[in-house]
Amino acid sequence: MAAGLVTIAHRSGGPLLDIIQSSPVRTGFLAAEPEEYARAILEVVALTTENRRKMIEAARDSVDRFSSVEFEKAFIRVTEPLFVMT
Repeated sequence: MAAGLVTIAHRSGGPLLDIIQSSPVRTGFLAAEPEEYARAILEVVALTTENRRKMIEAARDSVDRFSSVEFEKAFIRVTEPLFVMT
């Protein structure tokens, strides 16, 4: 996604829960069965240039959620209460 590729991922775990988003702009496709993968490939091939560009931009923007900075912020947020003196 960060490299600007339209992603087709397995509909489970991380891709389903965190990585591929469907709103506000779709960032990729999810599939589990061979027919679903075939359908997703056909959809990717059929995308207009403008829709492909929008999807790629949304996917690139979404990967910032997984940056080191975001990880550090989240880590501090959840661990800080463990070290607060009462």
